[in-house]
Amino acid sequence: MTWSYWTCQGDQTRYSQYDYQGCPVGCGPVAWAMSIGWADRRAAVGDPYWAPRWGLYRQNGGTGANAVAPVVLDPGITNVISELHNELGTFCIDNQGATFPWSMDSVWQYLNPRTGTWRISHWNSFGVSEDYIRNAAANSIIYRGAPAVIGTGWLSHYPLAYWYAEQRRVVRKSFLWWSWDEVEWDRSFFVNNGWGNDAQNFAWVPASTWFAGMLYP
Repeated sequence: MTWSYWTCQGDQTRYSQYDYQGCPVGCGPVAWAMSIGWADRRAAVGDPYWAPRWGLYRQNGGTGANAVAPVVLDPGITNVISELHNELGTFCIDNQGATFPWSMDSVWQYLNPRTGTWRISHWNSFGVSEDYIRNAAANSIIYRGAPAVIGTGWLSHYPLAYWYAEQRRVVRKSFLWWSWDEVEWDRSFFVNNGWGNDAQNFAWVPASTWFAGMLYP
């Protein structure tokens, strides 16, 4: 019983929320911004998978000249996150920036004026975790080396998953005089929570999710 691990190459961006119109800007916009920043940096270093998709991030977060996305929050990334906040329809509830799962797919509005990059999103509107959604995020990490925005808790948070781990266990079970073996799986994601340099920013979480959003070149 040993764990198998897969991860993504390159720098993990350390973006975080800030006050926007009297409320936190929202973890959904931050998570997509971190995915965009990661992909842009992969293009900048000539990663053959992402190199054709330069321009994901442009000067000062606008639609002008090409630039390399920074690792940490700066005014340009603040502009990106604020734009995403508006395009995703993020709203304030109980002093938190909330985004509906189906609204997260609207990241295309940011992508279209800048690059040919596209997105695939899967979600459960009721915040119920589903295996196919988890598999979509895990397969992005395993087979493409690309992170995935996931949904954790019950409609509570969007981090960026960039490690995936699993192990297979054979468990002996019994009932009365019968006994048998069953295969069980342990699965986890390692996530970038979008809390900047906070000590708890990077953490392992159970690999159950109701949202998976991935960028594709």
